[in-house]
Amino acid sequence: LMKLTVKTWIEINKKAVQHNIKTLRRLLKPRTKLWAVVKSNAYGHGLLTFSKIANEFGVDGFCADSVIEGVKLREEGIKNHILVLGPTFKNLFKLAAENDITITISNFESLRELAKSRHKPNFHLKIDTGMHRQGFYTSELPSVVRKIPNPQFPISNYCKGIYTHFASAKDINYPTFTEKQFAEFQKAVRMLERAGFRNLVKHAAATGGAL
Repeated sequence: LMKLTVKTWIEINKKAVQHNIKTLRRLLKPRTKLWAVVKSNAYGHGLLTFSKIANEFGVDGFCADSVIEGVKLREEGIKNHILVLGPTFKNLFKLAAENDITITISNFESLRELAKSRHKPNFHLKIDTGMHRQGFYTSELPSVVRKIPNPQFPISNYCKGIYTHFASAKDINYPTFTEKQFAEFQKAVRMLERAGFRNLVKHAAATGGAL
């Protein structure tokens, strides 16, 4: 019916999705997790349509843009990890915690709001290593580390991961900047681990970086 009433539409080929997931799995080390980024309505491909197909073929988790998108995935029966990549307003902390949705903390304001909140979802720290869009700079991490274990900021148990985003990993002719970013990210990881944070999920590579 839709094809008869609109000029254009998108068809998701399930075999193509399965093929792409298998191809990426072969490129990754066995213990490396593969999460599908489905933010902003799966980039227009249909949040629920694509996510249910990817879930069927065994991705390890999903990255959404907001808690609201994460809740929609939960309502469709998706039980895998869900990470919100965008900022989360404090009034959504409770909804995130109730639905086992992990949020991103990328600035001191959000860190303070989470510390004061009665409802504390798990979170990943976002590190800005050169994208210059969102995240803590490495120079700010000592202050972050001091705040998280502080009794006034009782949130250390909720810090489950750390990540960054490569700005130009798709440009295979210019790997230098990506290598610089990765070195800065490793520095940030070491700082957190020396501060006592263990078993953190560490991630940086979107499709371009993985390839």
